[in-house]
Amino acid sequence: MISLMTAAARPLPIWRTPLQGRSASPGEASPGFGLPSLTEMRDAQKSMKKEMAAKKVQAVRERMDALKLMVKIDPKSGLKMTAELAKELKSAVKDYVEAGGKNVTDGEMAMMRRDAKEAREAADAALRGLPADPKAADGPAIEAEAGAETAKVDAEMKRAQAAYATAFGIADAHDETADRAEAVLGAATTDRGFFQQVKMALAELKEAREKIKADWAHPKSPNKDDWKAADKEMAELEKAIDMAPTGMPTPASSGASVKA
Repeated sequence: MISLMTAAARPLPIWRTPLQGRSASPGEASPGFGLPSLTEMRDAQKSMKKEMAAKKVQAVRERMDALKLMVKIDPKSGLKMTAELAKELKSAVKDYVEAGGKNVTDGEMAMMRRDAKEAREAADAALRGLPADPKAADGPAIEAEAGAETAKVDAEMKRAQAAYATAFGIADAHDETADRAEAVLGAATTDRGFFQQVKMALAELKEAREKIKADWAHPKSPNKDDWKAADKEMAELEKAIDMAPTGMPTPASSGASVKA
């Protein structure tokens, strides 16, 4: 049995650690020990709902061995079990989608991987391009230069500080963009893992149904009404998967930047 937690990696956190020297604004302050915001509470509820949906899928997959045995000894009961499991999967998909889950496509995943890679490379390049921090310069030595005028020294320091602040702001913006892209990719990886598990369970149910059909001469073979009920549940499950929204997921908003 493949573990759901292996295929569905947890999303990357989006708490940002600002570049050294950046002070978080009041609006970006860590929530500390205060009460969680409404956004954080909603995110926690969605995360819990997704986790419960994932556990439903895992429980279905853990019953597949029992289903295979039932198909052999009592095909009619086995078919009924496929319908019950399909109903459980449909419920899990519904809950997951309601919590913001997306059925991410191959193309969308490739695009998000590319965006995250390019964003991080741009952030790293901006960080490497930062000029020397004027605060780290040898101020006393500059002021002690023979014949140096105070006004000229002050002007040069201000220019250096302005250049550093501009470059630092650009680097920090790139870093924030990269963090965001990586968080989106993490959320997409988790969503994709969930739907992969659902689709694998669906394939196992279809395989069981085919074995029941092939063993039509079994004394406990299901009748037309049994098949009609089972077909209905399978069709609804497939529809739930097909109708699940695709696209870029929205990662949980766990808060603003925190200082290193």
